[in-house]
This record gives sequence, structure tokens and C-alpha cells, in this order.
Amino acid sequence: MFLSVVDSPPAEPPLPMRQEGGKKIFKKRFNVAASRARNQMWIVHSLNHETDLQPGDYRRRLIEHALDPNAWERELRKRMERTESIFEEHVLRRLMEAHYNVLPQFHVGAYRIDLVVTGNGRRLAVECDGERWHGPEKLQEDAERQAILERLGWRFVRIRGSLFFRDEDRALKPMFARLAELNITPELEPASKPSSKAEVVERVIRQAQELQAAWHSNGETTDKSFFGRATVSL
Repeated sequence: MFLSVVDSPPAEPPLPMRQEGGKKIFKKRFNVAASRARNQMWIVHSLNHETDLQPGDYRRRLIEHALDPNAWERELRKRMERTESIFEEHVLRRLMEAHYNVLPQFHVGAYRIDLVVTGNGRRLAVECDGERWHGPEKLQEDAERQAILERLGWRFVRIRGSLFFRDEDRALKPMFARLAELNITPELEPASKPSSKAEVVERVIRQAQELQAAWHSNGETTDKSFFGRATVSL
């Protein structure tokens, strides 16, 4: 399947941000389009995603995913290794799925914060109050620690594990509302730099030649090694 992300490069980059849109219309369109490919998805675009599109723009995310499909999962696994509970892992995943930059077990002096979300030069401390680490005997200690950090300018939101494991969306709603209130925007970049344009073009040409040879010899290819994602820049 060929998916076009073609637009006129802006005179003064970047282009206006395109994210969810009203009633999540853009998110729905991108999800429908990108989920239709059965074997291959080729992204055809006319933009330099690093300069013409802003971090978090759905068009940029789609192009970056085509260049390196495994980057997001690698970065997620790397950050999960620094969490201290399954609860924190779940919240971390939800935040990263929304493309937020999240720092697990963030050190502030002698203290640690479960998760810190950063963006637009701002930050929000997220505390995951699960039974193991934040039981009733820890309430006073947690309150005192939070009060100290708030005097230093930190903003906090707390998520109760008992509610989260019953209704994730309801438990996380105040956190996402607080992020929007503080104007902390999604801005997570891929874990690794994508291949250069020349390398991508060379790979696309090579795969096309292999596919053509297979079709001529067998009528159609059944070699799963040919199936994947590629990006072509106009």
C-alpha cells in the first residue's frame, strides 16, 4: 500500500501542527490509513520531516515510524528498565503512547519522583500511588516530601493504583488535563536517528528489484523478508 504525505514545503518552516483535531478526526484518519496495509506500507512524502514538521505532528510521526519502526519500542523498553513497579510501567507506556517525554525515577536532591513529564520548558511530577510503595504508613512522608518539592517550584499530580487498575482512562484524565493546563506538549523524538536519504533510496530500489525478480520467476512473492515499511521522499 502507498500512503501519501505530500504537501508544499513552507516558506518559513515548520508547517502548522497537525495532531488529533476536533473529535480526534485526524487521529482517526491516520489510524485508518496506516492500519490498512497487509504486507507493505510505503510512505511517499515531499517534506523534510526534521525541519518542515514539528515534533509530535502526526505526519512526522508516520514518516519517522516508516524510517525506523522499532525506535519507539526500544526507547520504551529502555525507560521501563528504570521504573520500580508494574504500575509505573503502565503509566509510562500510556504517556509515551501519547508522545510525551517521560523521565522515570527522577532524582531531585535526596528525593526521587516516580515519573517526570517534560515539554515546552515545563515539567510535571507524576506520583504513582500503589499499595507496595505508597501504603497508608507512607502517606505522611509522601505529603511532606511533596510539600518540600512544591516550595521549590514543582507541580504534582498523583494517580491512585486502586482506581487505575479498574479504569485507566478515568484515573489518567486529571494527569492529561494538568499537562494541557501547564502547556506541556508531546515532543518525544525517536530513540535513534533514521537512515540517511541516500541509504533509504538505495534500500527501496534494491527491494523493488528483488520484488520484480521474484514476480517474474514465481508470478508472485511469498518471501516474507520482502514485506516491511519504507519511505520515499519526492
